[in-house]
Amino acid sequence: MDRLKRFMLAVEKINMFTGKVMTILLFLAIIIISFEVTMRYVFNRPTNWGHESMVLLLAILYVFLGGYCHYYRAHVRVDVFYASRSPRTQVVLDLFTSMFFFIYAGAFTYTSWKFYWSSQTMLGGGKIFGLEVPGEISLTDWAPPIYGVKFMMPLAGLMLLLQGLNWFIRDIHIVITGREMR
Repeated sequence: MDRLKRFMLAVEKINMFTGKVMTILLFLAIIIISFEVTMRYVFNRPTNWGHESMVLLLAILYVFLGGYCHYYRAHVRVDVFYASRSPRTQVVLDLFTSMFFFIYAGAFTYTSWKFYWSSQTMLGGGKIFGLEVPGEISLTDWAPPIYGVKFMMPLAGLMLLLQGLNWFIRDIHIVITGREMR
């Protein structure tokens, strides 16, 4: 039981750390967006890298905050039905709806892995020191590699799945024992 609790704590700490890192990434995206808007509308000199890096950063933010939000159980619920129930009934409802969560999160992780892997293995024309490097690159003039950003999708899906597993184990413990897992 101690190993399971340590594993669950590690997953939660990783998701919490990731959430804090994503706030820093958000500030970086805000700075880049502000720079791009200023260059575009004040100086009439838009940049390729500004817009594209903003899109890539926001994509990372979008997928990686799933595990962090799930730690706080901040995803959407139908409170009209859920909030009026007793805490134990809420846990039973959470256990029932978790099967839909696991179907979604599992499908997301699996398909995003395939999406990443096809991006990683394609020959996109990228070169380092004159050598052809496998991996998809953007089709813009800036042409950054984007397989790294696509790798974030299955990694974030895995962290979301693990956080969901944590809540599933905690909910089962509450149903069986009537008290929260400590």
